[in-house]
Amino acid sequence: MNTDAGPVSVAIVGLGRAGWRRHLQPLSQHSAFRIVAVADPLPERCAEASALTGCRGFSSIDALLQGGDSEVVVVATPSSSHTSDAEKVLNSGRHCVVEKPMAGSFAEAGRLLALARQRDRKLFVNHSMLHQPEYHHLRNVLDSGALGPLFDLRFFSGSYARRWDWQTLKKNGGGLLNNEGTHVLSVVLPLLGARVTAVSSDLRHIKDAGDAEDHVHLVLKTDQGVSADVLLSTAIALEAPRWMLCGKYGTLVSDGTRSHLRRYDPAKAAPLFVLDAAAPNREYLKETLPWEEQEMAVEPPPVATFYENVYDVLRRGGPQVVTPEGAVNVMRVLELARQSLP
Repeated sequence: MNTDAGPVSVAIVGLGRAGWRRHLQPLSQHSAFRIVAVADPLPERCAEASALTGCRGFSSIDALLQGGDSEVVVVATPSSSHTSDAEKVLNSGRHCVVEKPMAGSFAEAGRLLALARQRDRKLFVNHSMLHQPEYHHLRNVLDSGALGPLFDLRFFSGSYARRWDWQTLKKNGGGLLNNEGTHVLSVVLPLLGARVTAVSSDLRHIKDAGDAEDHVHLVLKTDQGVSADVLLSTAIALEAPRWMLCGKYGTLVSDGTRSHLRRYDPAKAAPLFVLDAAAPNREYLKETLPWEEQEMAVEPPPVATFYENVYDVLRRGGPQVVTPEGAVNVMRVLELARQSLP
């Protein structure tokens, strides 16, 4: 930690969609950071970055680590290269920001975490949904106790679009589980509040050009008996509720911007007893519960953006919003999902 060192110097490896839009563009507009180097095999991309930021351009990560000088290196290369590239960064003595998925496997993720600890460097994983309003909104509802103990969580993200880029190929680490599943699991797992011990999965290739899955259905079960149903698909042409949180005393449905809560206060409900006898008038027993309804807007959370948090950690010694341990746990659940396939 050095509170007097000025802006954090950053190098970015990979100037594709993620490297350019999620890292170079926001960092170039952030006064707390200075982009000093980039690397990409396409020279025109390096030239574009140099014209925008004044940084040096390199053709490879190896050349950048040898010739560039930065505190932090962002790894935004294709998914299949994340482990080896992040290892190179950490071994060079620099802090590392790595795009999701952080590694190719649970074992590789654990190896990166161990290396970061050994080198006493920070490892940041870009699980950006943990910085977004909907996660903190749902977390606050659960923490309030309004729903009672959570027993089931459901998440849906559906669209219909055909892809034909490199992320549709398994050999590149492509597929919807890596591309979107990592983000979704990064928020689902802490919302469940317990360790996932069992996963069943259905991964299908429906319509994309490559061979990687474009439809993902996961069912998770925790050691506390809480279940989660996660459906991600770019092969579903109609929408459904994005979030459904089911607790002992009510349910919340949310589209990520507004939520509807229906719950009752158990203290206001009549005591419940089993009638182990013939039902009066052969009727199903039922009651009218004191339901309470509430509409809520999903407000911006009181947390920093991803890079504001990176700066806070490196310059002020603050805590990481996205912990590397949490990111490794996401990789563990991804592996359980793949192991469950027939």
